Order: sequence, then structure tokens, then C-alpha cells
Amino acid sequence: MKKLLNSHEFVVFLILMIISIVIGFRNPLFFSASTLFDIVRGSIVYCIMGLGVLMVLISGNVDISFVAIAAMTSYSTHMLLLGLGYNGGIGLYLVVSIVFGLLAGLLMAFIVNQFDLPIFYVSLGYQTLWYGFNLFFIGRAMNFNLPEGLVGYYSRFLIKVKDPVAGETGLHVSVVYLLIIAIFVWWLLKYTTFGRGLYAMGGNREVAIRAGFNVKRITYLMLALSGALAAVAGVIQGAYSRSFNPVLFMGQDLDVIAAVVIGGAAITGGRGSVVGTILGVLLIQVLNRGLIFLGVSAEWQKMVVGLVLIIFISIPAIAEQRQGRLKYFPMGKEK
Repeated sequence: MKKLLNSHEFVVFLILMIISIVIGFRNPLFFSASTLFDIVRGSIVYCIMGLGVLMVLISGNVDISFVAIAAMTSYSTHMLLLGLGYNGGIGLYLVVSIVFGLLAGLLMAFIVNQFDLPIFYVSLGYQTLWYGFNLFFIGRAMNFNLPEGLVGYYSRFLIKVKDPVAGETGLHVSVVYLLIIAIFVWWLLKYTTFGRGLYAMGGNREVAIRAGFNVKRITYLMLALSGALAAVAGVIQGAYSRSFNPVLFMGQDLDVIAAVVIGGAAITGGRGSVVGTILGVLLIQVLNRGLIFLGVSAEWQKMVVGLVLIIFISIPAIAEQRQGRLKYFPMGKEK
């Protein structure tokens, strides 16, 4: 229990609760069922992408191309299935897009491993590549033609409630995908050699190699999984918005990375958790929606989120510096 109370995840959870209570007292509509379910649904897509980002950050790398992969895989899948006359539901969309996402991730890993390049540098070009691929080879406009089985997906709920403000609302079925993915990523990180290798790479890449971890193989699997998760997020977002966009999520890569960092992942690697990532995304969603309820303009919302990010980055850094000083001055005689 003491370890839990001292964890970064518990701090994020506590701040999330405090912010929610403050906003709710200022505007009681924030506590409505429609707001709660809207926050959950708005978080699902970013949580799924965030879990892919989490693995990359734990390894000590940064990738900003996942948003472009989400756009490319979802839009290409949609146009392909429309061309084939598909009229079914989201299942085949997810299967096809996951294959595209895996291939995109493997291609990126091949470039990184073959030429021994930092993932961040490759992702800069990779992001432009996939957005450009969509615009020049697949299509330039949003497509609102949905197969019959996908029509109405945005309103498919596990639990339905009547809200006096929003009418009928509920817990969206896509939360099931998030739960399955979150459990899978948690298991990978905690109980597999792949997970231990990610943390080892983030701690010290050279030490990880000397310890026997196959860093190149881990990179292949990490980027393939990240691409697949981005693909799932892209398809779900398209189904939510009832349209598929060739430039989906453009400019939102840093928002997802910020949420994962707020949840406890370190940009320098070696730290991060599934629970922290989900809490970080929820915190960002609550802040964005809460500021709207408080009447704060959109211009100020970005600044508030930026300040929160700076605080959450600074606190662990300060703690590590203090621990470093105490290590050399065990009696507290720091100079």
C-alpha cells in the first residue's frame, strides 16, 4: 500500500480527482452521465495510440510518425474495402488496417536497424511520407461513404443511460478493444523478455546488448506493435466521426506523447506503465473538457496543458536529483 501511495500513477489519479471535483463544483453539468461517457469515449483512441507510444518511450526513443500511420492505414483500408464493395462491420476494417500498420512499423524498423539511425530522425521523414502517400495515391478529401455495417457504430453502447442534457448516451463498445489491448501490453511489459528488453534499452542500450538482449529484434517488434495500435486507433476514430480523413490526427502527435509523459513515462527511457498512460490521457481529456465547462477559451487550453506537462516532467527530475545528492551525502550534509 505504501508503494502504491508513493507511485507516480497514484499522484496522477489524485490530481485527476481533485481537478474533476473543482470543475464539478464550478459547473455541476460536468458530473452528468453524458460528460463522463464523452470523456471515456474521447480517451479510447488516444489511449490506444498512447500504449504504442509508451513502448517506444520506455526503450529510450521518440516516434512522431504514429499519427501518420493511423491516417494512412485507416484511410487506405476504407478506400480499399469500399472499392471491393464491402458492406460489413468494423471487424474486417481492423484486420486489414492492422496488417498495414504492422508492415509500416516493420519497414520503419528495417530502416532504423539497417542504417543504425535514431528512431526520432527516421520518424520525421516517415510522418511526411505517409501523409503524402495518402494525399497523392489514395485520395485528398474526407470520405463520408460508410459500408452498411459501419453506419451507426458511433452510437453503439454497452450501457445506455438517459441524460437530461444529451438524451440517450452510454459507454461505447470500443472500450472493450482498449481493455484487451491494455491487458496485452501490460502482460508484454511485465512478463516477457520483450518487455524486460525495452526497459533495459531505456536504462542503457549498451548494457542491454551486453546482457544478451537482441536489440534489433526488439526494435522490430516494438515498432510493428506501435504501427498496429495506431491503425486500430485510426479505424475507430473514423468510425466515431463517420468519415475517413487522409490527414487524420495531423498535429496531434505531441498531444499523445505529452499524455504518456504525464502518466509517468520518461523521454529518456526506462520508465512508464500502462495504468499511468491511461491516467495521463484521462487527465488531458478532463482538462480540455473542464476548461470548456469553465468558459476558458481554446487558446488558453493549450497553455494550461503545457504547464501541466512541464510540472509532471519537472517533479520526477527533481526527485531523481535529490536521490542522487542523498546517495553521495547519506547523512544529509549536502553542499
